[in-house]
Amino acid sequence: MAITKVGCMKASKKKQKDIHLKNSINYILNPMKLGIANLAGGINCPLEIAYEQMKATKEMFQKTGGRQGYSLIISLKPGEGTPEIAFDMARRFTEEFLGDRYEVVYAVHIDKDHIHSHIVWNSV
Repeated sequence: MAITKVGCMKASKKKQKDIHLKNSINYILNPMKLGIANLAGGINCPLEIAYEQMKATKEMFQKTGGRQGYSLIISLKPGEGTPEIAFDMARRFTEEFLGDRYEVVYAVHIDKDHIHSHIVWNSV
């Protein structure tokens, strides 16, 4: 059975308010975490420019402060499932829950003994 963890990213008190959003996207798309499976996807934003597009959306709606985004981790028990199953779970959750309303990045990490998916979406 999968375990989920939900979080939110508040604006940083430092100069770059959206640094937590930027770091989260960079973390989940880290090739060392993705491993040979290299399973990552996005909705409403290309992976290569996901952070820049989310930032532009925030600026367009004048919502650059406050909550920056949300994160969700779906972890499978060791030996449970495959990277492809974890990817399908993340994709289906993203499509069904967030639909076409948000910019979203999701990826499967296989760097631990348990396969897990990360989902990050823009708060705007």
